[in-house]
Amino acid sequence: MNTRQLAILDLLKENDLVSMRVLAARFGVSEMTIRRDLAMLESEGLLVRTHGGAVSAGKLRFLQSAIPNYEASPLKGAIGAAAARLVTPGQTVMIDTGTTAMEVARHLPQDEEITVITTSLCVAQELYGSPIRLLLLGGFLRREFPSTYGPLTENTLGHLHVDMLFMGCDGADSTDGFYSSDLHVANQEQSMIRIAERVVVVTASRKFGHRAFSRYARVPEVHAVVTDAGLSAEDRAKLEEQGVHIIIAG
Repeated sequence: MNTRQLAILDLLKENDLVSMRVLAARFGVSEMTIRRDLAMLESEGLLVRTHGGAVSAGKLRFLQSAIPNYEASPLKGAIGAAAARLVTPGQTVMIDTGTTAMEVARHLPQDEEITVITTSLCVAQELYGSPIRLLLLGGFLRREFPSTYGPLTENTLGHLHVDMLFMGCDGADSTDGFYSSDLHVANQEQSMIRIAERVVVVTASRKFGHRAFSRYARVPEVHAVVTDAGLSAEDRAKLEEQGVHIIIAG
């Protein structure tokens, strides 16, 4: 481990999060050099790389431990990457809460002409320090998930407009629509849909055939579904008949 890498760890102890661009300027090296430093430190379990820098391993574990049944998986990563490819410079996108939606944030192009709006503290952490413009909406903090909700959040949503909305689901039915297990979240997601030009649901195929507590969108309200190859031919046909574009990740 070299002196620069030790200094990066010292900065993380003070700030919990560091930006790749800031580190490059501080040490007078290229971002590629910093990227290699962060990759090496991550391989030793000393930090976790984010979209535009790194966070301390302890800080990331704290946020992830607040997510019920958190599961990082190649499948979610592939879905997130496929969805992120839909975003182009100049767009304003909203990323909802949920671990699959967080994977979209992780794979977005690093472009300062992209603006991301979110209620998720995990998405905000992932994008903090990247070139992407980030707006974290205020509100009450949910006990079940590190995200904001409530009248302040929904009132702010009413004044916004986004080109694309990425959202997950707790259950899906190819005829009936998309579901959340939390009524408060479902109401807020309906507010998000009203301000979005395009709505993209990112979800594993296993969610289909299972309805959760509250429906937040009917099938025709969704423009695209990004999922995996496990989606049945029957479900795919029903979705496409209602105008939904299907993207199979991987």
